[in-house]
Amino acid sequence: MEQLIRLAIRGISLSQIQSGIYILLLEEESGKIKLPIVIESLQAQSIACAIGKRDISKSFTHDLFLTFAKIFHIKLKSIVIYKLVNGIFFSYILFERENKEHKIDSKTSDAVALAVRFQSPIYTTKEIFDKAGIYFENGFPENDNFEGELENKNTSSFSFDKENKSKKELEKMTERDLNALLNHAVVNECYELAAKIKKELDHRRE
Repeated sequence: MEQLIRLAIRGISLSQIQSGIYILLLEEESGKIKLPIVIESLQAQSIACAIGKRDISKSFTHDLFLTFAKIFHIKLKSIVIYKLVNGIFFSYILFERENKEHKIDSKTSDAVALAVRFQSPIYTTKEIFDKAGIYFENGFPENDNFEGELENKNTSSFSFDKENKSKKELEKMTERDLNALLNHAVVNECYELAAKIKKELDHRRE
């Protein structure tokens, strides 16, 4: 059986790159690896409501499904983020009813919204963590010279504008600059950009 890694929700933040898009940040239990996932506004609101960070008077389709499942004695055992293709995460939901398990494919954001409501575990594979996880020794980057490095550089090169962070722009940067920018992106909760930088770093180390 493929090794699965249990995840916890670290938070939800508004994308700094694309308007109306949010980043769902998941992390392993030790907190050293973060997994950023792009989600839409509606799913972001639904997840936020379920974890008690928004107006609980709002109702979502996920709440209706929770009521339906309770009436018909359906248990959500877990969700698994099992595949990553072209930046898109694929998930399935594992249900149990009358001692029989059923697996249903789902959009990852919907699966997470349900898992929070059912208080069910969220998992991903080691392969996906190796591809898309962002590692930090103590949960967040530690670099005593980080601020100084930024001050000694042309700060415009560290702008979070989408135009300045194309694949070609990242390819031109040194590995040292990429690592500094990666730290900066995470500190500023720009996880979508951080994922792009990590991909470039991983490509260079292959």
